[in-house]
Amino acid sequence: MDVPAPAPEMVMAARRHLTGRYAAGVDRLLWESGTRPMPDPGAITAVIRAAGEATALDIASALVLVQAVRLSLDHLEHALFDAAGAAGIMAEAIAAVLDLTDGAAARARYEWLAQRRALPQAAG
Repeated sequence: MDVPAPAPEMVMAARRHLTGRYAAGVDRLLWESGTRPMPDPGAITAVIRAAGEATALDIASALVLVQAVRLSLDHLEHALFDAAGAAGIMAEAIAAVLDLTDGAAARARYEWLAQRRALPQAAG
């Protein structure tokens, strides 16, 4: 299954919506001062904790942020593959660490991550 990547504009809209609804403490202060929205994991967790009080828009926004976080992690994993290669770590060793079948599977994962890295990512 292909993992969707949300449009950066959707991610920013989701962050604004959830921060306006759920930010508290320092996150609220930073939001009100115009500095930044709350971190994506915190916004997602706030929706989960809101349980029966979360709106459909809150849940949809949190799902958009889950996809944004996943894309960000894919970018990080790709960078780690690059770092491993620069350190001389072979694809077979990476496969063993990631519990993949062999070096070819690790190289295939790297290629998939490279495709994900080419997708536009919202600034965060």
